Amino acid sequence: MTPIIIDTIEPPIGSVIFLHGLGADGFDFKSIFGRSQFNKIRFILPHAPYRPVTINQGMEMRAWYDLYDLSLDKDEDELGMQRSNLIIQKLIEEQISLGIPSEKIIIGGFSQGAVMSFYLGLKYHKKLGGIAALSGYLPLKDMLIRSIKNDLIKIPIFMAHGLYDNVIDIEIADSSFKKLMAKFNFANFEKYPMGHEVCEKEIDDLSIFFNQSFK
Repeated sequence: MTPIIIDTIEPPIGSVIFLHGLGADGFDFKSIFGRSQFNKIRFILPHAPYRPVTINQGMEMRAWYDLYDLSLDKDEDELGMQRSNLIIQKLIEEQISLGIPSEKIIIGGFSQGAVMSFYLGLKYHKKLGGIAALSGYLPLKDMLIRSIKNDLIKIPIFMAHGLYDNVIDIEIADSSFKKLMAKFNFANFEKYPMGHEVCEKEIDDLSIFFNQSFK
């Protein structure tokens, strides 16, 4: 399924590839990124492939990778992440071919999409413009952090999470941020009085992060 593109009237100041959460699709954030505060940025909103999801009794739904356990005590589906990673990398390369340098491309997402934004953004062979992870966590525990190249430590990172998230506990996000802080110079973590969702203040903060990162 072709990704949703929200394009600009003038040449864009940068591109954001934003990944939806489990069971959703690219339309999930279309209305949000269509707002005027984002109108200088090109958005690419892809759809995850359908796959059986273990935590949902094997039901098929759009998912970037299989999910076994919300406590993350079990192994994570790195093979699924690798496969989705290839899909997203192609979208990045398409933007580069359209004249957007990698430093002007931000990868972001919500929930599973946030996890994928970390997985790709911290492993990609070119420096990206930033990572925006909403209601997610750092996957693969310490292995991903150990593999990070030193030239990435200046990449801007925006993490956001609901204080009352009953899907991905705030403590999991806190632990992820502490690991990032040990490595990155420009990581920021905002917390909001909400559950596993987005709120207006978070959207405003996200627009500020995007626009500042593209300066």
